[in-house]
Amino acid sequence: MMEGKLTVYFDPPYWVGIFEKTENGLYQTAKHVFGAEPSEPELLKFVLEKYPSVAFSRPVPAENVLTEKVNYKRRMREIRAEMRNPCRSTRAQEALQKEYEINARERKLISKEERQLENDHKYRLRQVRRAEKHRGH
Repeated sequence: MMEGKLTVYFDPPYWVGIFEKTENGLYQTAKHVFGAEPSEPELLKFVLEKYPSVAFSRPVPAENVLTEKVNYKRRMREIRAEMRNPCRSTRAQEALQKEYEINARERKLISKEERQLENDHKYRLRQVRRAEKHRGH
């Protein structure tokens, strides 16, 4: 069973949406910047058309997965209560922050390797030029 949630909030100067997805005991988040304030039809259109292309974070184990069936009316009451209290999900923020840190570390390692390869290449070129200067004497 998959459970999803979209939270839209204003983070000056843009409107930002946080997608949360819990599936098979794994939790994933994604962030999308909307720009101008999206209306409900625009949000529905976005979810229907572009949801599959949203880049979610790496899955992490979900902490509190609902195992029991929740009454439809109770669930709607909980959703209305969440909508009255517009706050960002700290769990989603933590997951996004961890994803950003992992990506930053990977980029740092890749750029370090590229720098090392470039330095080795330059060193080999210098050695070749030096050898060519001394040839023939």
